[in-house]
Amino acid sequence: MDLRRITAAIITLALTASLSAQKSRKQTVGLNGGSRLTGTILVADSDSLMMRITSPRIITLKKSDISLSSPELVIEKPVIDRRGYSIRLSASSLTGRSDDEKIGSMSFHFSNGYTLMNGLSIGIGTGYEELDVAVMPLYADLRYHPLKTRVSPFAWIKSGWSFTFGKLDEGQYYYYDFPESRGGPMFNAGAGIELASWRSNSVNIGIGYRYQKITYKYDHNPSEQVINEIITRFNRFEVQFGFVFR
Repeated sequence: MDLRRITAAIITLALTASLSAQKSRKQTVGLNGGSRLTGTILVADSDSLMMRITSPRIITLKKSDISLSSPELVIEKPVIDRRGYSIRLSASSLTGRSDDEKIGSMSFHFSNGYTLMNGLSIGIGTGYEELDVAVMPLYADLRYHPLKTRVSPFAWIKSGWSFTFGKLDEGQYYYYDFPESRGGPMFNAGAGIELASWRSNSVNIGIGYRYQKITYKYDHNPSEQVINEIITRFNRFEVQFGFVFR
């Protein structure tokens, strides 16, 4: 698996989504002569506005020629209401080292939660990951959005327990395999940028840290109560891309 290609694809998809999320609403401005123009404001500075009237036509207006007497001409930043129930889907690229070898894998998560008025979101989630074995985490998901703007930073913390499926490759440790796995605790934290689009749905991209502990058990002889355990701790750097549906 070429993680550089996967990461590049995730970043390209995020930038494409961000461009679509930045489409402005149409605005109506009134000129001093009484006429009005409706279009999309592309650039606004202290002296002028650049508007797209009919694609691809673009005009530039001097602010001294614009009448601001009507309330509908006031240009305001859109407020995004993130309160309420939401569903999150994400895909992540996990990279790290095992002994002297650089290891990479993919992670897919699904969570749902409720966002409060202060921007704090509480929820639960699960997913699928490939480490040494297939892993299904079950976790509490805590997120925070400090802003109500279309583009907002956010931070997240996930903590819970991962269940494993299958077993280690035969002969990977000593001369026998470890047929039983107990799973182990997981922790994930990071920060990123969320880009809201239509109806407060959004895309996001972020980076974080992923920790996972997995315990493998081997019972040599149940009558003699001889048991071996291998404990593996995974520390991974994460690049995450996701969708939020509200």
